[in-house]
Amino acid sequence: MPFDWMEPKRNPEYVRTLKAKREAMYRTEIEERAGLLHRLGHTRESTRNRLTANIGWDFEGGGTAVPAAQVDAILERIYGGQSRPTTRPKPVAK
Repeated sequence: MPFDWMEPKRNPEYVRTLKAKREAMYRTEIEERAGLLHRLGHTRESTRNRLTANIGWDFEGGGTAVPAAQVDAILERIYGGQSRPTTRPKPVAK
């Protein structure tokens, strides 16, 4: 005898939004990591290599939520036209 509560009742409208929400979450994570690496003084190329390696690790089974073109667009937004950050923290005088 099947029970009514054993059957999942998902709102189909909500289920359709999950893919976009998941992609936005991955994109935000990449933006935050890129911003952090930029502030730490990493070059654009080293940041790109690191982000690409992280994405490869996260999706080693195949596919990706953030294509390489989007990673490049994120880096362009964060780094602008420069390869290195323009401001670096000054050393603390003793």
